[in-house]
Amino acid sequence: MQNIKIGAFLIGVKDLTKSRKFYEKVFGMEIVEFRPPFMQGKLGDFEFNIEENADYREKDWAKHNIGTRKSFTFEVEDVFAFFELATKHGASVIHEPQKQEWGWYDGVIADIDGNEFVIEQEIK
Repeated sequence: MQNIKIGAFLIGVKDLTKSRKFYEKVFGMEIVEFRPPFMQGKLGDFEFNIEENADYREKDWAKHNIGTRKSFTFEVEDVFAFFELATKHGASVIHEPQKQEWGWYDGVIADIDGNEFVIEQEIK
């Protein structure tokens, strides 16, 4: 069997320069490559390809990749402090953090392009 691993998570954005500031300040990503319409951010061992639409993309690329709910979550130490930081840098609150029966706080923010992310914190 092949050795399979996660490559990178894709986030579509409208303006790479504005988004760079957002992802650096809010998520603490280290931008390791910046060559519009592409940049790569690192968060721990995970890579994020943050990209603008471009002529070489398939027809509906922007529709499916910019301003949509992403299928991964971000776990933080203090969900309430994170929401405060995120909104300070232009994020919108879609769903305030709420205590869940499985022992976590879950909330949803949107970045400056409407990409939605579930933000979670384990209750200890």
